[in-house]
Amino acid sequence: EEDPEVMEYFTLPAEYAFVARAISQMDGVGKGLDPSFDFISASAPHLVEVKGAEKYLTDEARKFALGWEKRAEEWQGGGVGRFGVGPK
Repeated sequence: EEDPEVMEYFTLPAEYAFVARAISQMDGVGKGLDPSFDFISASAPHLVEVKGAEKYLTDEARKFALGWEKRAEEWQGGGVGRFGVGPK
């Protein structure tokens, strides 16, 4: 018996379920043929084509900048840095 309140949070549109199943099957076949196969690493270059190079580069630049911003905030917060000194 399905609980309608629970199913409201766990129901996926059919398209997403089919894509997730296909990805899972491709990963399984790849690992069956080569145990060291990594589906994400193998498919990453092709994601740029699907997602669009401009969008991909924008997202990667944003992640990079946020990472450096976080490091700068941690350093300015008075913590000891990698070189053993903090801000003065």
